[in-house]
Order: sequence, then structure tokens, then C-alpha cells
Amino acid sequence: MNELPKKLFSNKGFWGHLVGLPLFVIGLLLLFCPFAFRNYPISFSRYSFHITMIFSIIVVVMLISRLALLFINKKNPLTRTQYYLACLFEILFASGFCALYLWLFLKKHQAYFLFFGYTLVYLSVAMIIPYLILFLHYQVQDREQQLDEAGKAGQGEKIRFLDERGNVKLIVSQSSILYIQSDENYLRIYYLDEGKINSYLLRSSMKRIEDMCAKNGLIRCHRSYFVNKERVQVLQKDKEFTYAILDVPNAAHIPVSKNYYDQVSAIL
Repeated sequence: MNELPKKLFSNKGFWGHLVGLPLFVIGLLLLFCPFAFRNYPISFSRYSFHITMIFSIIVVVMLISRLALLFINKKNPLTRTQYYLACLFEILFASGFCALYLWLFLKKHQAYFLFFGYTLVYLSVAMIIPYLILFLHYQVQDREQQLDEAGKAGQGEKIRFLDERGNVKLIVSQSSILYIQSDENYLRIYYLDEGKINSYLLRSSMKRIEDMCAKNGLIRCHRSYFVNKERVQVLQKDKEFTYAILDVPNAAHIPVSKNYYDQVSAIL
């Protein structure tokens, strides 16, 4: 539970903080008029200039900080506590430099730490919100990715079988397919469903599915058969024929022709 979302330190996470966080802060500054601006007669054009300068300061602080975090995390992954402290230092540095800019602009009419206090309060509230949004967003994405990977590990990649018109007729996990047999103008797909061997008759040809089978671990063992190499337990040879014995009880023995024997035995 102490691990951070991996996407925080991805390119997406880097640019999300570098662009999204300053824009969120400036949006709040444009909606409200914080700091000491309300006490001084400043035109909107000048106010816009100051907002732009504050935006630039936050971007520079975030750029340096995020690059440093990427480097440190690559060397030694950060814990949540370390990351929270890093975010706190980002707020402190951004507040410090923004307060320095305002203090210099107003010609030091008030103490620097008064401006720092104002800035720290406003930026803390403004920056914590996007920090939380981005953190939760990447945490949810990481969780979804973990669940997706777990599902794929348990069920295998899904294979979509299309008929001659390109319509999807059967979707089945790669690991559950046993073998595919040609039957004139049709293909008979044998697969496991809740431990039982089922078959589906698809109007298609061996040539049409050849590339798809090669990408999904189904190898040609006979001019009329594809077999799932993960399901082949042993190659059995008698006087006349060679068969692939599958790891499923009561499954048919799949013929392996001489033309494909070397290829099949090398893969297995």
C-alpha cells in the first residue's frame, strides 16, 4: 500500500503536473483576486501580467522539481511519505518565489514574510486540489491496468473469429482453444468452456486465419489442422502417423503431417 502509482512518473504524469497544475492555479487566481492586489489600484492588464509571471514561476518550479523526482525515483523508488514531502516542498518553493516577486514589485512596502504567508495560504489551497485529482486519477488508472493484466493472465488474450463477410462470430481466449480443423468450406474450432470441449462451425478458410493463428500461438501441423502449441503435451509417433497429444482428457489426437513435423517439433 506504500507504493506510488507508476503513472505518476510516466511522461503523462510529468506533463500532467507541469501543465495541468499551474493552469488550475491560474484559473483560481483569475476567478478570485488574492494576495495584496485587492489593496492596490491595479488595472486588469497589469493584473494579467502578474498572473502570467506567477504562472511562469510555478511552471519553472514544477519543471525542476518533477525532473528531480523522475531522476530520484529511477535510482530509488519513492515511498508515499517521500512523495508527499516532495509535493510540500514544491508548494513552499513556489510560494517563496511568488512572494519574492510580489514583494519586489510592491517595492517592499510590507515585510516579505507577510507576502510569503499570503502566498503560502493561497497556493497551498490551490495546489492541493490538483495534486489530489492527479494522484487519484493515476491511482485509478494503475488499478485498472492491474485488473486488466490479472484478467489476461487468468484467461489469456481474446481471439475474435470472423466469417467471410468480416462479422465477428466467436470470441474466445487463446488459452482455451485446443485446435482448429478444416471442414470443406468451414472451420471447426474446438475449445474449452468450463472444462468441457465445445466446437463452433465457422464459414471461413485455413488461409484466411493463418496470420491470426500465427500471432496467437496456433501452429499449422497438417494441411487441415491448426493446434494450440500450449496445449500439446507430447508428439506421439507410430509406424505410419504422428499425432499431437493434448493435455485435455478425451481430446482427439491431432495428426501431424511429415511436411510440418520438423516445424512443429522445433517449436515445441
